[in-house]
This record gives sequence, structure tokens and C-alpha cells, in this order.
Amino acid sequence: MKKTIVAGAVLSTLFLGEKAVDAAQYTVKSGDSLWKIAQTFRTSVNEIKALNQLTSDTIFIGQVLQVPDAPTTVQTSASTTTAPTTPTTATYTIQSGDTLSTIARRWNTTVTRLLELNPTITDVNRIYVGQVIKVPAITTTNTMTNQLTSPTPAPTTTQTSVPTSTTSASKSYIVQPGDTLSTIAKTFNTTVNDLLALNPNITNVDFIRVGQTINVPLSWEERANAIIETGKKYVGAKYLFGAPTTRTDVFDCSSFTYRVYSENGITLPRTSREQAMVGTEVPITSVRKGDLIFFDTTGDGVINHVSIVVDSETLLHAATSTGVAFANMKPYWAPRAVKAVRLF
Repeated sequence: MKKTIVAGAVLSTLFLGEKAVDAAQYTVKSGDSLWKIAQTFRTSVNEIKALNQLTSDTIFIGQVLQVPDAPTTVQTSASTTTAPTTPTTATYTIQSGDTLSTIARRWNTTVTRLLELNPTITDVNRIYVGQVIKVPAITTTNTMTNQLTSPTPAPTTTQTSVPTSTTSASKSYIVQPGDTLSTIAKTFNTTVNDLLALNPNITNVDFIRVGQTINVPLSWEERANAIIETGKKYVGAKYLFGAPTTRTDVFDCSSFTYRVYSENGITLPRTSREQAMVGTEVPITSVRKGDLIFFDTTGDGVINHVSIVVDSETLLHAATSTGVAFANMKPYWAPRAVKAVRLF
């Protein structure tokens, strides 16, 4: 989104410790909301309303708003401190069965982008086990307003930046007469490279035999059904804010989704706000079972709850009042839904 820095908009502070904010302008586009703009500029709805003296959440297309322009500096009596820049890349160590295609899909990026980040890779088909490459890093903002961090050691970037699929997302298939990896890939809506990643014992793409058992990916619906069945196991578990991810007798909203998806081969970050930053965003009106849907229940522009979509009207989540339970989207949850993501 285009930002225009307003000349002379840097505000001088008269008091010690008060923030000095670089102001910028943003023109409201179709589909925008104050919440979405706040997320884009890493601020809150209330701050945007204060900057623009807004008395309601109503905005209109073409409206020019003042927005904070990162980085924010904090003026103190001794010095001015600039907020650190979040790294844009992380490192990943190649594992057995990896291809650039499967790595790109795992990090929600493209092979072309991986090649740009790793100019030493000159052949897309030549990477090796143990090789360390650069991958896009997810940008997360630490917050104490939505969840407590689990007291267990935090996973590394390669474990939590994006959903990581494992063989629990696959099933067995017996090779039939006339089959090739190409025709099998087409049948199961996947690629030959992904089949090779699921079957590291296949060393020759042109050689498979009739009667051989290979791994093929589950369909999205099979994966969604498995996730919902996993979640059902925990219905009735009590709610505990900041519940450790190692416990299954109590959950908070994001430890529940963390547990359910991890049992189905997808590793998520710990908090609801971090989980909202992985996968592919989809319109809330287009959610399907297995998607994650996120809520801002306090109206302050901060995501503070996550649920699993069962269908367009039903959620499965860990809520403060019910613990793990099914819930109807209406009338409470639907107006507070702010984002949905698809992980497979």
C-alpha cells in the first residue's frame, strides 16, 4: 500500500518519555476497515481514531487518514531509541526428502523467491541434506494482551514460522497397472516432487512397480475431517489461560489449535495473533471446515481468540466460558470475526 510521508509531520515531544511519532497519510481503499488498516501499520484502532479525531469506526473510500509511520522512536532524557527491525529471512537445514518445491510450499512462498534468497543454488534440482538455506521469515509482534506464552521452551523459527506438514497428512496407495508417478500425482491433485518427498525410498521417478505401496497426500476434506475428529477428543476439557502446549486436560484457545493441528502434521506458532499470520488468508464468508478463524472480542484492533471452522455456522474452540466445545457463529462470534486463514 502506498504511503506518503507528510512533510513536517514529525511531532516534537515536550515531555520526557513521550512518544515522537512519524505521521504518514493513507487513502482508504475498497474493502478497508479500521481494523485492517491498524494491522497493516502495526497499530491499534484506537490510535488511528485518536490521530484522526474519529468518533466512530465508519470510514469511506477515498478518505485520507493519518497513520503512524514505523519505525517509532522513543525520546528519553538521555537518547532516542529506534525500534529494532524484524529480520526478513530465517535459515532452514535441508532434510531427507526435501525439494525446493516442498520447502517453498511449507514456507508459503515460491521456488523463484527461494532462488532469489539463495543465489548459490544454480540448479533447482540440486540441493543436499544438511545444506543450510535462507527462507522467508514470518513477522510477528510480541503481545501480552492476547495469550501468555507457554512456559515450555519456545520452538525455533523453522518450527513455528509456518505450518509444517508431515506424513500424517498422507495415506497409502497401491500402484496399479499403467500407473506412473505423473498420473498418480494428477489423480491426487499433487505434484511428482511432492510424491517424491513423501516417498524418499523412490530414487528413480520412472521406476515404480505394480503392487508397490506408496504414500499419497490426503485431500483437503480428509485432512479437515481428521482435524475436527481430533478436536472432538478434547471436548469438555477446561479452559486455562496460558495453558502449556504439553497439557491436554486444559487449554486456552491457541494451545487447543496448536495441539489439534500438531496431531495432524501441522505445526503452528503458539499464540492466536501469531497463528493469524501463517497460511493463506481467505474471506470470512468463504471459510470451509478445517480453516482457522480469528476474533477481536474487545474491539481494540488486537486478535485475541481463534477457533476451528466446522462449517459456515459452527466453530470448535476453547472458550473461557465453556472450555473446549462447539459454538454457533451467531449471534456473538460473527460480528467479532476479523480474519480467516487456510492451512491446506
